[in-house]
Amino acid sequence: MLKRPDRATFVDVNRTRLRLWQWGDAADPVIVMVHGAFDHGRMFDGIAPRLAALGYHVVAVDMRGHGDSGRLWSGNTWLAMNLDLGLLARELGSPVRFVSHSFGGGQALCTAAIFPEDVKWVVSIDGLGPPAAAFELHDPIEATTSAFEAIQRVWDRGPRQYPSREDMAERRRKINVRMSEEWAAHLVLHGSRPGRDGGFEWKFDPMFNIGLGGPFSAEMLLAEYHLVQCPVLVVTGTEPDTWNDL
Repeated sequence: MLKRPDRATFVDVNRTRLRLWQWGDAADPVIVMVHGAFDHGRMFDGIAPRLAALGYHVVAVDMRGHGDSGRLWSGNTWLAMNLDLGLLARELGSPVRFVSHSFGGGQALCTAAIFPEDVKWVVSIDGLGPPAAAFELHDPIEATTSAFEAIQRVWDRGPRQYPSREDMAERRRKINVRMSEEWAAHLVLHGSRPGRDGGFEWKFDPMFNIGLGGPFSAEMLLAEYHLVQCPVLVVTGTEPDTWNDL
């Protein structure tokens, strides 16, 4: 059975509010756990208590635009999230350690690059940054026009509605075909909320899907990674990707 967090709190940093899920003694060395895109801090309910039992104060954060944390104010959030994590590290008592997953892995690495004195080490689980599609070259005018059209659709339609949490869990398992029923139900329970007309919707901000024309590039990301000074452990799987295209 999954162990619930010992404490659930909020912290205000970088003009937003972040939800923190905590296990262990607050006086122990800090591990910050950073989830992937469209996810939330409760995805670490399985591993966080085990790390706390090793003598760490484990803090799983809902990143901005995810879970119970503040909404997004821009389509370009990568650097804002780097700053969120750096300021959070100082708030918790740096240097901190990062255990991160997927999109969160890239976030932890860039935070270590920008705030080298505040990060002791990084474990990145299957995550070195955004997917390759994020670096595709687009005409700035076309990219910006497309982004604002997408923003308008978000405002007009709002978050996608599902008739039940069971429907949400079923769709999640169709996308990630290795996911068990138990884990799908757990992620949906903590990652959704009541929506319109008796249905349910994901907590993540639909604005997270929207990109705006900007200077972000693979060269920029690699330049940040070259600045990392702390030890880094990157963990990847040996089996082929089984995610589908839903």
